[in-house]
Amino acid sequence: MSKYQTDSLFETEQADKTACHHIIRVAFESAADREFDYLVPDEIWPIQVGRRVEAPFGKKDKLQIGFCVAVEGKGQGDRGTEAQRPERAFKLKTIEKVSDKEPLLDSELMELARWISSYYVCPLGQVLAAMVPGAVKKAAGVKTQRCVYLASSISDIEEIIRQLRGKKQKQIVKLLHGRGAFNKETALESREVLEAAGCTNEPIKKLAERQIIKITEKTILKSLPAIPKGMAIKTEGRIILNEDQQKALTFFREKIDSGQFGVTLLYGVTDSGKTELYIRAIEAVLQKGRGAIVLLPEIALTTQTIQRFSTRFEKIAVMHSRLTASQRNSQWQKIKSGQANVVIGARSAVFAPLPRVGLIVVDEEHEPSYKQDTTPRYNGRDVAIKRAQLAGAHCILGSATPSLETLLNCKSKKYYGFVRLPKRVMDLPMPKMKLVDLRHGYTQKGINLISEPLAERLKEVLTKKEQAILLLNRRGYSNFVFCPSCKHTLHCRNCDITLTFHKSETFAGDRMRTVTGKHLRHGYAVCHYCLSQTLVPEKCPVCGKAMTMIGLGSQRLEEELARKFPEARTSRVDSDSMRGRDYYRVLKDFSDGRINILAGTQMLAKGLHFPNVTLVGIISADTSLYLPDFRANERTFQLISQVAGRAGRSAKKGVVFVQTFLPDQPAIQFALKGDFDSFVKEELKHRKACNLPPYWRLAAIEMRDMNFDKLEAACKKMREKIDRIIERDGLEAVVRGPMPAVISRIQRFHRMQITIQAPQAETIQQLFTGLRAAGPVRPAVRVAIDIDPVNLL
Repeated sequence: MSKYQTDSLFETEQADKTACHHIIRVAFESAADREFDYLVPDEIWPIQVGRRVEAPFGKKDKLQIGFCVAVEGKGQGDRGTEAQRPERAFKLKTIEKVSDKEPLLDSELMELARWISSYYVCPLGQVLAAMVPGAVKKAAGVKTQRCVYLASSISDIEEIIRQLRGKKQKQIVKLLHGRGAFNKETALESREVLEAAGCTNEPIKKLAERQIIKITEKTILKSLPAIPKGMAIKTEGRIILNEDQQKALTFFREKIDSGQFGVTLLYGVTDSGKTELYIRAIEAVLQKGRGAIVLLPEIALTTQTIQRFSTRFEKIAVMHSRLTASQRNSQWQKIKSGQANVVIGARSAVFAPLPRVGLIVVDEEHEPSYKQDTTPRYNGRDVAIKRAQLAGAHCILGSATPSLETLLNCKSKKYYGFVRLPKRVMDLPMPKMKLVDLRHGYTQKGINLISEPLAERLKEVLTKKEQAILLLNRRGYSNFVFCPSCKHTLHCRNCDITLTFHKSETFAGDRMRTVTGKHLRHGYAVCHYCLSQTLVPEKCPVCGKAMTMIGLGSQRLEEELARKFPEARTSRVDSDSMRGRDYYRVLKDFSDGRINILAGTQMLAKGLHFPNVTLVGIISADTSLYLPDFRANERTFQLISQVAGRAGRSAKKGVVFVQTFLPDQPAIQFALKGDFDSFVKEELKHRKACNLPPYWRLAAIEMRDMNFDKLEAACKKMREKIDRIIERDGLEAVVRGPMPAVISRIQRFHRMQITIQAPQAETIQQLFTGLRAAGPVRPAVRVAIDIDPVNLL
């Protein structure tokens, strides 16, 4: 092992004189971007790669847990000697304890971790820590049961029973024999045996001493039903595929039968039958004795997906953040032990310890929620492709509005395939799109969120006992608390952002900061970045005049619906209202017709299938267009198209009302026409002219500190380092910054940003390899590196 991965800073004398003939390399969950060598006592050898160990780390030698990532020597059985090892100028510390009975990560996942560490510029220890759920590392929900079974040496059971003198001992042996408790797997719980025999623990103890029975412990994990409570399985007949689906399935089967890695983009309009194709492809993989992983962008989508998949597959596991810790551990262990061959979950399910992966499906592959916003900042879609490559598996990327990066890959990379579903199932028509120009509805008193045309149509829908979905992609009640007199707005004290007013029903019971004086109404002004809260003053703190609220929010939409349609049963769906675990109940009530209108944020925009929905209203189509983001047009088109696809998914025709202040904006116009190809062609022109993704690669370095002068000095040092490496290695790259981030302060930290554009991913990798080797910048500030960022706020 090289001396680079050991650190003389942590030299110490070996206090423990226990024989140590082995060396392993350990990666800790720390910001230290390196691994460390440790001696292993013979008494705890062998230690396999992927197991966790406890070892002294840092100046104070505090015990920390890390992953074994390499074993020195010819093999794990090589005992070696000090003379056979490379000479070192210092003594190594010693592993204190092994935390796991077996590796948590196999060789394939370890290789995937190293790729993530390299590509996304993140310490290996932090990657490994993110790959294994915290619930698994803490053994959440694990209980041990004392069990008993007959010893294997017992041959003549009748003779054994005859020789026993104790009546209770005879009863216990007969019970174990009659119940077939002959090994650890079939062992009976000792408490159950004692209750059946009506005795204390003494007879079991005596039988164990005579080696007639054996005592063992079983690990019991809390199980999780595949179907959420309240969501009944609806059995469906065999679905007949249309011609386009048959061609797509034939293509998938050929790729799966080849046993080689490949990626296929399944580009199908909304309600074109993509989910059925996923199921058929998984069936083909299971027939070959391999498993499948299905990734979904939103936890919300898992409900209907699990419901549908459970009618076709028996061994399903679920992985997402709404599970309890014990449930999460139970599902992970179920996958690792081979009790599941189909895994359904959100982004992190790509790390499921599923053996023999044969297929990975990434539904709604264009979704930015696949990108992790904390370290390691990986993209679940791209990691899924890499895992498929390592496993020799096939990867299906499904979307009605594919990302521009994926579309370009289909043209430029040989291992990408392309399949298109241009029509809805049963030749159902696409919903009719109607534009509502909000500029004509504005008055001095403000604007109604529900325009007159949308309100009239909503009345018709309710009269026919049909259903509607209304989208407003903004939480809260109002996003500005504003003084019309002096133009003062209520800002967060910790962040460079205005506060959003939330009605009190959302945040009642939470901690809050109060202000003196009277207040406008029941509710709180909340920062969506640091989550700080304050009551809203009735009078402006600057001029003393009355304050008002400006802007849109899902709570305001809910209030307007209640006022205009008091007879309608309405439910709001956003991250605030769904804080509890009642989301499944809301969907079931909507499916059963107990709710007429669902109103909320983008949680409603994707994947949901409700045949009785005939109306979709997009309250403000241009919300995303105001963001300073080069992907704003793409996001707007995708959101309109996706939510529009919730309408008309049965013989009942659908209609979509698109309300906007920017009716002539190209993304909105293309979405109204359903012309994705023309939108892509136009958008790619602008991206190419500006050297933006997908033509060039992008990376962002965010640096932050509470002291602005210190931050500014560190940013200048970082820019100097970058410029030196580019000049030294002759790299082609465009560097911008340091410059203040769009939101220049969050949680009292000032934020600066450096962006790097390069024509090739290899250039970005070479640059950051040089930066990692050069060491941290001084003065020390917090640094976050984001490769292929999905937003630059």
